[in-house]
Parts: sequence; C-alpha cells; structure tokens
Amino acid sequence: MSIRKMLLHARMEYLLWLTNPRISIFLVILVLIHSLVIQPLHEASEQIGYPFHLLEPIVALCNSTLILLILPIGFLILLADFPRMDHGFLLQLYRVGRLNWVLGELMYLCIAAITYLLGVIIGTMLCSLPYVPIVGSDWSIVATDYTAILKDDALKTVAMLLPGNLYHQMGPMDAVMGSCFLLFLYLTLMGTVLLATSLLRIKFLGIATNASLLLVGTGFVVLDSSWMWAFPSAHALIWVHFTPYFRVPVCPLWTSWLYFSMGAIIMIVLAILIAKERSFDSILEFD
Repeated sequence: MSIRKMLLHARMEYLLWLTNPRISIFLVILVLIHSLVIQPLHEASEQIGYPFHLLEPIVALCNSTLILLILPIGFLILLADFPRMDHGFLLQLYRVGRLNWVLGELMYLCIAAITYLLGVIIGTMLCSLPYVPIVGSDWSIVATDYTAILKDDALKTVAMLLPGNLYHQMGPMDAVMGSCFLLFLYLTLMGTVLLATSLLRIKFLGIATNASLLLVGTGFVVLDSSWMWAFPSAHALIWVHFTPYFRVPVCPLWTSWLYFSMGAIIMIVLAILIAKERSFDSILEFD
C-alpha cells in the first residue's frame, strides 16, 4: 500500500471530475434550492417583518424531505461514471496497484462529496445574501415564531423546512454541522455501493439500489413509520432524531454515524476483495 500512489490517483480522478461538463448541473441544483428553500423563507420574513438567519436556508435544505431527494440525486448524476473503468483503467490499475486503486477511489469519493457539500453551502449563502439575513448564535423569529404569529395564514412550507425538532434542540451552527456531516456520510455510502457493484459488473444494480433506498426511505419518513430507521434517509435527517420538545433523542446520533460507517466499510472491504481476486486481463470486458 502506497499513500503517495493513492493520493496521485485520487488527485487525477478529482481533477477529471471538476473539469467534466456535467458539473454544470450544480447550477440547476442552486436554482432549485433558491425556489424551494430561500424564497419561502424570504416570503415568510416579509410577512412578519423580521429577517431570517443566514444559516437557516442551509439547515432547511439538509433537513427537508424533498431536498433530501434532490441533493443525493444531484450527486449521483455528477458521479455517474464513478468509478471510471474505461480504456485507460487497466493501465492505471497496473501503475498504482489494485489496493491503492480502490483506496484512491475512496479518497476521491470523499473529496468529491466534501466539494459538493461545500459548493451547496457556499452557493446557498451567496443566494441568501441579497435578502439581508441576520447572523448570530440564535435562531431567527422566522424559524421560531412565524407559525405562532400568523397561525392559519402561515406558509406551510416554512414549518416543514424548519421543524421544532431542530430549533428546540440545538443552535443553527450545530444544526448545520450535524446535518452536513450526516449528509456527507450518506453520499459516501452511496458512492461505495457504486464502487463495489461496478467491480462486480452490476453497476446498474448499484444505481437502482441507491435510488430505491432513497425513495422508499423518504416515503417512510413522510409516513412517520418506524421502518424508516432501516433506510439511510431517516439517518441523514438530523431533526428526525429528536422530538419537538424533549431532550431525550428518538434515535441517538451516534447510531446513524455507525449505520453509515458500517455500510461504507462493508462496501469498501467487498470492493477490495473483488479487486484482489478478479481477473482484469481483458480490456474487452469494459467496452
């Protein structure tokens, strides 16, 4: 195992990913975030005459069941050719070694997921700045009192974007950090599923598995079914872990960290075992 070879391989794949024209879909994601998250918060702030917090759109997009469908799907589209196994694959495999190739792909996956989330966070903040949001350690009145002020005239979407399970349990910065970490683990898990299934030559099954877990899991969250904890969607939503008022969590956060970590580790171990045992003599199998 060579750290240098892993880093060089991850760097090469990452630069190819950044320069891929597919990265332009990120702009579409920002447009959706603006219309589905930032605009409703702005309308709510205008209704009651108080600005929203700069971090609240980020918390909302990481904890909305609808956005939870958009962000992972957008990442899967950007990662459509992961792992890259084209005509140059064999040469790269022989140059870095099988184990270094798998671990290099994992490093590239983690860096790509971090870049994607940072892009979403920075883009959301830039899109929010024209509405002059406030900053500070506490939630805004839009998050905490908007529904109580307007009652039946309140926009239902605002209550769905910022549920009481969040602002009664933690501050906005803690909510951002916790939500983004869970989402990072989710994106990494999806990528490792693609890595293992690609080496098994059943990548279509990996894509179908990720899509099915996402859709079914989100459905169980909407239905508030206890079955939701069997799927990654619930574990990626930090507000689902808490009740609206009591400090005792419904599901401890460490359980979700363990859920994602164990899933990713199993996929990585499977990928390493397959890469070590499988014959890659013929380039024709990748045509």
